[in-house]
Amino acid sequence: MVAAVTGFPARIRRRPHGGPAASRRYERRRPEKTPLHRIISENLESWLEWRQAAERPVSGYVEEELRGYLQCGLLCFGFAHGRCTGCGQGFVVAFSCKGRGVCPSCNGRHMAQTAAHLADHVIPPVPVRQWVISVPKRLRGFLADRPRAVAAVTRIFLDEIERTLITVSGVTAPTDMPSASRPRLGGISFLHRFGSALNHHVHLHTCVTDGVFVPAAAEAGCDATPAFIPARPITQTDLAALTERVRRRVIRWFRRAGLIDAAAAADMLAWENSGFSVDASVRITLIDRDVPSYFQSLEHLLRYCARPPFALERLSVTRGLDGRIARIRYVLPRHKAANWVGSGRGRKSTRPGANGVVELTPFEFLDRLADLVPPPRKHRHRYHGVFAPNHRLRRAVTALAIGNIGKRREAAADGHATDGHGTGGCCDSSHEHQRPRSHDTSRIAWAKLMARVGEEFPLECPACGGDIRLIAFITEPAPIRRILTHLGEPLEPPPLLPARGPPTDWGELVQAHDDRAIFQASPDELPTIDINRL
Repeated sequence: MVAAVTGFPARIRRRPHGGPAASRRYERRRPEKTPLHRIISENLESWLEWRQAAERPVSGYVEEELRGYLQCGLLCFGFAHGRCTGCGQGFVVAFSCKGRGVCPSCNGRHMAQTAAHLADHVIPPVPVRQWVISVPKRLRGFLADRPRAVAAVTRIFLDEIERTLITVSGVTAPTDMPSASRPRLGGISFLHRFGSALNHHVHLHTCVTDGVFVPAAAEAGCDATPAFIPARPITQTDLAALTERVRRRVIRWFRRAGLIDAAAAADMLAWENSGFSVDASVRITLIDRDVPSYFQSLEHLLRYCARPPFALERLSVTRGLDGRIARIRYVLPRHKAANWVGSGRGRKSTRPGANGVVELTPFEFLDRLADLVPPPRKHRHRYHGVFAPNHRLRRAVTALAIGNIGKRREAAADGHATDGHGTGGCCDSSHEHQRPRSHDTSRIAWAKLMARVGEEFPLECPACGGDIRLIAFITEPAPIRRILTHLGEPLEPPPLLPARGPPTDWGELVQAHDDRAIFQASPDELPTIDINRL
């Protein structure tokens, strides 16, 4: 017998930060019933044809993302077959599209996967602070399609953060100090191409150690662990000085790169409000950092930095009299009260009903969704300082992470094994006796990740509590149809509506698009044409 994984009874489990609490039931997701799936399936073909007619064709990777999402999580396109080792009951789990910008489920997995890997295997037990920078609107357009400009802003921002941390940590770093001996921070940067209102807003989030790592003395040997010097609290004076240095360096780089002229650079430097916004208010202490379910934990912060561009639960649709989707409603997140570090920052509103709402037509929504899809083969987070892949202290620093405690001795020795065979460390240039690399810790099994995020283990039989083992991957059409017929599941995906022509009801608004700006006119404002004179 095969049963679809739909709902498990609630079980009492111990949470790592408190007493017993009933875990949520695991339910197989059904994307075909969500507003996002209906919006795309009913308007994709019409939107693609309309963009083509407007001489603004959609990029190939964007269309591929949208079409891939329409197949994600549907059993009719294949599934994994599991069986309980205790009672023998069978289960099925649908495949995912592994998209990068549209699918909420795949984006959520990437968010949780990235946060778990960084918290367990990269960041050691030290305080971490989040730094956020936003550049003026005059420069954001260059960051949208110029990776070189994004790399320059990231490098300048991290350089100035490191300079500030060295100062507030009380470490003396002469200018002539060798690069191998100077203090370094550890940081991970996340490039966000979206704002909270489904708008295209390119800005940078970075999670940086709240202090610097100082390499051990040369006579201490290559097995010495670098020392961590914590930083004192960041003041508004420190933040203002950092913002001013970043502003001048970024404007100077844009001028030298030829993206803006000298007059525009001088004009931006003369602005009373610079337009550069730097925030450093969020700091994770050692007490709170290792409790994943706590909203002030390190993993929670990393999930926020790696979050998807929009939340599915805030999306709803309104249909017109003809049954088509007329308006799309997206509720903005309510701002929480917080004490912000920096001038011009105050407490944000927490009164009831303070949520904003964005209302869009289906085509406007798909336009915004297309702008939020990240380009293919581009990293969504990067490592800096001692976390950089080619830094000589990376192995010694990351060995202190909670998930690498068992590997600490080998990593601190930098490649010296106890059996006399080197592993390619700093003092062994021979690669003949290298040990095989361990498994990729950045990939966590789907079931373990679900248990970590939602305190629910999907591969646990709801009937007997036994383990569910995946025994096959069903991809052939004939077995798929037989099993789905037995389960009573749909054999075909939801229909993809064909492209429809322009509206014939003149009561609707006529939209004309020019340079991505939308101008709307009612039928009364249209010019009168005498057909007898044509």
